[in-house]
Amino acid sequence: MPELFFSIIPVIVLLVVLSLFSYFYFGGRKKDQLEEGVIPFFQEQCGGRFDGFNLTIPFVRHAMYDDFIVIGYGKKRHIIKYTDLSMATLKRHLFSKGITYSHSRVDLPRSIIIWSRSPEKVIDLIKGKNVEVK
Repeated sequence: MPELFFSIIPVIVLLVVLSLFSYFYFGGRKKDQLEEGVIPFFQEQCGGRFDGFNLTIPFVRHAMYDDFIVIGYGKKRHIIKYTDLSMATLKRHLFSKGITYSHSRVDLPRSIIIWSRSPEKVIDLIKGKNVEVK
């Protein structure tokens, strides 16, 4: 009996890993109702850190629209209007450059860092939205 239990542990671990992968990968790609009928001028699958919770590429969806940014992962969708951003900072972290979005909204994670594949391009696009950039 113990042999049977130990032989199914790898199968259970594999199912858990695949379930988590599917939850974050496919869940992050889903669009919010606010996005219906509008096309983003920039969109990417990237990584991100949200109050210490870190997800690598490709588990975070980062989409920029005319009036707002959508950051999605799992079942979460953070919709941030450009007027809600106090600053966007491009900073070198341990392994890569990250874009930190600073805001004062209490319903969002205090720390939002996006691990973009095109961080300089994102910063240039945000500059065009009258957001302070460092």
